[in-house]
Amino acid sequence: MARTIVVAILVVAALPAAFRAARQTRRAAFQVPPAVKITGTPEMTAHFLPPTRTHFVHGASIAELPDGDLLAAWYGGSDEVRADVNIYCSRQDHRTGGWSVPRILETRQGSEDAMRIRVKSIGNPVLFADGRGVALFYVAVLYGGWSGGTICMKTSADGERWALPKRIVTSPFLNVGMLVRSKPWRYDDGSIVLPVYHELLRKWSALVRIDARGRVVDERRVSDGRPLVQPWLIPTGEQSAVTLLRWSSRMPGSVTVTRSGDGGRRWTDVFGTRLVQRDSAVAGIRLADGSLLAAYNNSAWDRRDLSLARSADDGLHWSKPSPVERDTTPDNMVRREYSYPYFLQTRDGRYHLVYTWQRKLIRHVVFNDAWVLDDPLLANPRG
Repeated sequence: MARTIVVAILVVAALPAAFRAARQTRRAAFQVPPAVKITGTPEMTAHFLPPTRTHFVHGASIAELPDGDLLAAWYGGSDEVRADVNIYCSRQDHRTGGWSVPRILETRQGSEDAMRIRVKSIGNPVLFADGRGVALFYVAVLYGGWSGGTICMKTSADGERWALPKRIVTSPFLNVGMLVRSKPWRYDDGSIVLPVYHELLRKWSALVRIDARGRVVDERRVSDGRPLVQPWLIPTGEQSAVTLLRWSSRMPGSVTVTRSGDGGRRWTDVFGTRLVQRDSAVAGIRLADGSLLAAYNNSAWDRRDLSLARSADDGLHWSKPSPVERDTTPDNMVRREYSYPYFLQTRDGRYHLVYTWQRKLIRHVVFNDAWVLDDPLLANPRG
């Protein structure tokens, strides 16, 4: 009886999204930046972002501000879904290349006070910046674990002074179970397409379209009945896009892919790839030649291997994996995890990859197209 009631509640909660999808008729176009290819010699640098005085850090994202500076955000505390977790940020001066001392961007108590709801913890910060300003999306866990989360948003004109956070209402009933992790994109009408996923009782993924005030105007499912979460959207044209999805299961699976040809309104059946993984985040980016580059944990059991793979046919075939991190050290005293990759391409054409390094630090890797094509494994996108 109780389960029947819960199912009925979830059906009712899903009705507003169905109505939004039914009345949304205009075909929006993705704002895809022009390809900028850096010719010449391969370039790659790697360093750690400044540390925070926390037991662990996780879930980094990165954005390019209007003035050319980079802003990175991540969360840290004693552990996931704990009351002492804060969201931190650090800013890189584009003139000197130096990163600022990390400062707290959002706190559990600050979210609770601003939105007048009980907040257990916060996490999963996602930065989005363009000429209109900066937005921070993140998850506020209201109860239990991540499945008790709700999506929040706060904005800034310059990345320094921020408005108070508010909730994004993906459902008028309870508004829980929805989370965010992946890079948003802009549509040509000024709205933002935000990849989201659901974890309460059942796992699924969607694209939520929100206006400048954070109001949801459309919602489109992008996955099937399998537990596929954390969709990573890669626009490949004004109307075309590829989405990579995380296989969230105790059993080994693979990075999965779906495609759209109408601006994200409809999606193909999800298909698997040769990129083996088990319950770990994936990220992707489009290179100057139109091929795709994915970052994922190349392992059926753990997160000790973070690798890159390249596809020249929108995710159907992939190169052999090229490791960014591959840790075989037999040491269980250290959490040897290299996970939660996040991609950004800056206006100068360079690619930025940030990821969790042993849950202690955030690693930042910068490279160009020439470096990718110089890699003997990535150079052949069909393996």
